[in-house]
Amino acid sequence: MPSQKRAVTLKDIAVRARLSLATTSYALRNDPKISEGTRRHVQETARGLGYRPNPRIASLMAHIRRAGSRRAHLGESIAFVWVHTSRDEATNDPFHRRVFAGAQQRAEQLGFGLQEFSTNDPGMTDRRLQQILQARGIIGVVLSPVTTNESTLALDWDWSGFAAAAIGNVTWTPELHHAGHHHYLGMRLALLELAKLGCRRPAALIESESNERAKRAWEAAFLTHHPARRQAPALVRVQARAQSGEVAAWLRASRADALVVSAARLLSAPGLAALARKLAVAPVTLDWNDERPGVAGVDQCYDRVAAHAIDLVAAQLNSNETGVPDLPRMMLFPGRWVAPHAQIPRILRAEHRA
Repeated sequence: MPSQKRAVTLKDIAVRARLSLATTSYALRNDPKISEGTRRHVQETARGLGYRPNPRIASLMAHIRRAGSRRAHLGESIAFVWVHTSRDEATNDPFHRRVFAGAQQRAEQLGFGLQEFSTNDPGMTDRRLQQILQARGIIGVVLSPVTTNESTLALDWDWSGFAAAAIGNVTWTPELHHAGHHHYLGMRLALLELAKLGCRRPAALIESESNERAKRAWEAAFLTHHPARRQAPALVRVQARAQSGEVAAWLRASRADALVVSAARLLSAPGLAALARKLAVAPVTLDWNDERPGVAGVDQCYDRVAAHAIDLVAAQLNSNETGVPDLPRMMLFPGRWVAPHAQIPRILRAEHRA
């Protein structure tokens, strides 16, 4: 039986590169305090020797370095930046509270502190916020989801000194790593669950702003996975958030047995909720939250999404990666189906409607 090949050690690389152990270690971590030429020399030497880092040891050493950091008593801090969101909104809105709680829990699990900042603070500018973070020695940045109508965003920052990730699917300029909801799979999940309950002709009411932000994924999934694909184009209505007229008339004409909405607030359109009850049309939201009891839908699990954005930042900090990524990582999650018991009989009645 052949003997197992000995693993290449840090000392092996240092000896071959003719450098100290400390310099070799920093160079392998791509630390900017080591010149680019030296980093390249060490990394090429390591590859030539067949070096393979142990990810568990690397993770442990990163934790030890953070724990020994003098920057904060809880370890290194990550900035949680509320983008176009006031402190009052961040404190009082259930969605925002859930997002921050998910991020904070994950940051603490990884040994990081989490400090809140807001672009909406009085007198705050993009450059001023960048200077504040730099003065506090904060490198890791998580950008909050944005609930305004914007589909593209930018901060007037020099990103070279930051390891950043955004929560949500807004397109950032420059493009950053982000964690968000998988809108396509979310709509597909809703249609599959409705099909299990006997719905054969669901309709969809989608806000154009969120549809564009999601790269029209909701609309695409509805047209692709609808149980009656030929009729699907007539059963989807994409409209601006401010438009609400004629929605009830459209629903009546659709002869739908379920109504999928991109957000529960769309059910407040004049006469829509009353008509849905009259026609026994089951309302389903793609943005479910426990603030609207009795409505089934897809919970986008943004507390989990926020936690994964923390993971994206932590991975960059562990690897000494800063600046705009050349190939941004996009972590997308489909969410989970939530069906209150009171909702199911209404859906089943819709199946037997004439």
